[in-house]
Amino acid sequence: MYVFPGQGGQWAGMGRKLLAAEPAFARRLRRASRAVEAELGWSPLEVIRSGEELSRVDRVQPTLWAMQVALAGVWREWGIEPDLLIGHSMGEIAAAVTAGALSLADGAAVVARRSRLLRDMPVPGAMWAVGLGEEEARRAIGEHAGQVCVGVVNSGHSTVLSGDPAALERVVEPLRSRGVFCRRVDVDYASHAPQVDPVREALVEALSDIRPAPCEVPIHSSAWDRAVEGTELDAGYWFENLRLPVRFAAAVRAALAGDRPTVFIEMSPHPVLQPSLEDEAAAAGAAAAVVPCLRRGEQDAAALATALAQAYVLGCRPRWERVYPAGAYVRLPLYPWQHRHYWPEPADEPAAQAGGARAARGRRRRPAAEPPPPPRPPSVPT
Repeated sequence: MYVFPGQGGQWAGMGRKLLAAEPAFARRLRRASRAVEAELGWSPLEVIRSGEELSRVDRVQPTLWAMQVALAGVWREWGIEPDLLIGHSMGEIAAAVTAGALSLADGAAVVARRSRLLRDMPVPGAMWAVGLGEEEARRAIGEHAGQVCVGVVNSGHSTVLSGDPAALERVVEPLRSRGVFCRRVDVDYASHAPQVDPVREALVEALSDIRPAPCEVPIHSSAWDRAVEGTELDAGYWFENLRLPVRFAAAVRAALAGDRPTVFIEMSPHPVLQPSLEDEAAAAGAAAAVVPCLRRGEQDAAALATALAQAYVLGCRPRWERVYPAGAYVRLPLYPWQHRHYWPEPADEPAAQAGGARAARGRRRRPAAEPPPPPRPPSVPT
């Protein structure tokens, strides 16, 4: 399964060295970047090449979207096809493109036009990640329920509170004094909360020309907490994706409902959802593993190669001729068997019954054990 996280995994220089090391990634990133450039006049490809520090929402989200679409395209080219897609908040836009429900141009339109409206939000907002389950988080909000809400449910003990900045500080302060994990999310708006209501009309109007199509790969919507067919992903849906709480934990539980091993591949420059995925898998007692594509500060090509190796060990079967299109494949050499000689000693027999020659053979000395030959180095694709 492919998982597309929301904002938070970005870092300066992400994917820059992968452009030279992985042609499939470079091709797909160029296409996605051209679609964003047609909307906004700048290219995520150039942002990545420059190593720009990303902070503004209208720069972060289009660049992350292009990265996610490109990474998913690489895995599919390698023959690792998903049987389900899950998107988290803005990650659903990349999921919709990967599923075929949105064209590349429509996906770029959604992420570009929506992030531009978020940049100019007339109502201040904030978001805090807290180490509480949904019900505990609601109790902690208490009397501030009119200004703060549970915007994201990532797992049974991880949520994100969203709403008015001052009210959130009043909610979070006693939690921190109790030792509860609390971390402010690096945004200046409140997604998945009433604070985004003022952009509804403008967003629906801005996206009125997108034309969603049926999904080629199933998507479990974390906004509606159910599978969608694709044609519902119109302008109205992309406002609800911004306004409704993210039911990510429920989407993961639904994905784990089948009694079979599950591999989640997180399409991100850094694993954001891996802890939540592992928490839900452990709570469900499911046989599941999480494979992150890239990691902040690590060599991109090496990280992606490690991810592919992990997926292979977990049962995924790549199309190796696509992974190494210029490689030559040879048979591995035979195993150098380490021979050992065992010379059994016959039981003592009376000389009258045993012939002299036979007795002589029984007294023959065993040869010293031969040392095993040195192992041959294995051949690998080149």
